[in-house]
Amino acid sequence: MFEELFYKLKARKVPVSTTELLDLIRAIAGHSNLRGVLSLKEFYFIARSCLVKDIKFFDDYDLVFANVFGNLGVNDEEFRKLLETWLSKSAGLELDEEKKKNAPLFNEEEIFRELQKRLEEQKSRHDGGNYWIGTSGVSPFGHSGYNPQGIRIGGESLNKTALQVFAERKYRDYRTDESLNVRQIKLALKKLKDLRKSGRPEFSIEKTIHKTCENGGDLELVFAPSRKNQLKLMLLMDVGGSMTPHATKVSKLFSAAHQLNHFKEFHYYYFHNIMYEYVYEDASFLKKISLDRLTKKISKDTKVIFVGDAAMNPYELFGTMGRYYHNFDVPKSRSGIEALEFLLDFYKSSIWLNPDDPRYWGSTTCEAIANRVSMFFLSVNGLETGIKELLKN
Repeated sequence: MFEELFYKLKARKVPVSTTELLDLIRAIAGHSNLRGVLSLKEFYFIARSCLVKDIKFFDDYDLVFANVFGNLGVNDEEFRKLLETWLSKSAGLELDEEKKKNAPLFNEEEIFRELQKRLEEQKSRHDGGNYWIGTSGVSPFGHSGYNPQGIRIGGESLNKTALQVFAERKYRDYRTDESLNVRQIKLALKKLKDLRKSGRPEFSIEKTIHKTCENGGDLELVFAPSRKNQLKLMLLMDVGGSMTPHATKVSKLFSAAHQLNHFKEFHYYYFHNIMYEYVYEDASFLKKISLDRLTKKISKDTKVIFVGDAAMNPYELFGTMGRYYHNFDVPKSRSGIEALEFLLDFYKSSIWLNPDDPRYWGSTTCEAIANRVSMFFLSVNGLETGIKELLKN
């Protein structure tokens, strides 16, 4: 039993070794000697404490644990995602008291057998019923309905009567290969530093203590120049069109960078698909600034992060579409790829963050852009790797 849990964790790339497995076996033996038989809940927490050392792997642990010990038949990852899609939104149906009174009830042993049956039989989404996994009904399985002895699957608890919450995935936001939140992005961006001594010397407690100890107790005050971050950062963000589904991700990245007060300078501009002759100071594309003026305004030692899915028609990247996008106010526009190369030539330290799954980076335009600027997936891991790349130059 322990071996199955161990090897399935390794299969999901959770860094676990035989040392942790032996720790788990010793912990179980010690608990049994003191308190007798473990409950499944107690085992869940003891095993997690022994086997998983980083919160970013807790979601993988939950998935493996449910697979090994839940006996719920949800081993198929695609089916899990389909089930989550079915349950992603409540139908919002009203339930009368008669329906609530006739809600099907099962004891703890029966309810998991019944859930197993539904998982094997169900083929589509259901709302307002009393049998299938769904929403807004009196079924024992689903959410946004009513059943005093049910299992909530997905959604938010409304009646606080669920017997057990299944597949809650409350650690999903800590995954570094998928999720982004403002706190995680801030931590990653804080690694973008160019510390230099500057300004008036300031009193240093640490150096004063050290010097006083060297002097055998004779106090000596030490003043040292402060070290401040001299790094300059510019975000260039693609908005609209195919980027609309990624708006939340990009917004979190922008919010984190804007809130940091960590950089000597922070600038941000917008474009659609690719920049041609202009970028914009607002996401509504009302206030534009030419690339020539941008390079005069923002110094060339600025680090640049492009954010976009690099997905467009090839003619938008390789053709001179700027004249059409900018109301023909430029006699001869650069192509999109030429505009990108112009910026990359001026700003030597640049990366591109792509919110699309890397499996879909095979398009002509995405490959062309990735051949010119290092491209990383817009996740915590991707951002951290991209930052290391920026700091090389």
